[in-house]
Amino acid sequence: MIRLNVFIHTTNPDNRQALINAAVKLEEYSRNDAGVVSYEAFSALTSDTCLFICETWQDETSLANHMETEHFRSLVGEMEKLGTLTLEKFTF
Repeated sequence: MIRLNVFIHTTNPDNRQALINAAVKLEEYSRNDAGVVSYEAFSALTSDTCLFICETWQDETSLANHMETEHFRSLVGEMEKLGTLTLEKFTF
């Protein structure tokens, strides 16, 4: 399995709601992708400029297919315009 921890930071707190909206949409669509084990979006309690997505995939093929979907490309592209995404990847 593969776990991704995605941190989304923005320097502009005014982008918070747009980032939340995009993350929620991405979570909703991604939960239906083949090979997803879990997919959760979180908001930091102590920061108006940080969100977090925790996702688990069965294998590399499932993750690669997810990254080719229209919802992934459009919503991640939207989030990249609003903030900086950093990624931690773990295989277990």
